Amino acid sequence: MPFNSVNRFEDAEHEALMGVWWSGVLLRQIARRFFRDQTVAESQFNVLMALRYAERALSQQDLSERLLVDKSNLTGLIDGLMKRGFVRRFREKRDRRFYRLKLTGEGAEFLEKLEPAYLELVHGIMNEFTPEERTRLTEYMVRLQRRMEQWK
Repeated sequence: MPFNSVNRFEDAEHEALMGVWWSGVLLRQIARRFFRDQTVAESQFNVLMALRYAERALSQQDLSERLLVDKSNLTGLIDGLMKRGFVRRFREKRDRRFYRLKLTGEGAEFLEKLEPAYLELVHGIMNEFTPEERTRLTEYMVRLQRRMEQWK
């Protein structure tokens, strides 16, 4: 059965929002399948990627905000990544009570091996859209996320 014949609503706002929701559900299923065969979980990969592309070393609070994950849930993820040598925790020089996290060389090397397969998957999904459509889609999602922040 075609996708849109199952998910039609009389209310256009509801239909649009459910399209975003359903896309998220499908994306989670695809991600679970991809990470099932990897040596890190999806959540660990997200931490590594956030650290890799951060403009500076991040605090656990920074990571929590970027990944929309409760700070307490990150502790176990970070500990596991530290045991593997992928992440290093260090004290902030100005405030010795404050820790920052940084990707290690081993963590960066691990991502260099995994990221191409991940990006191949991402590109395979997003190639449905032209570059202009992807730009508009990103703009729409940012607007939607800002609006939803008001409802939290």
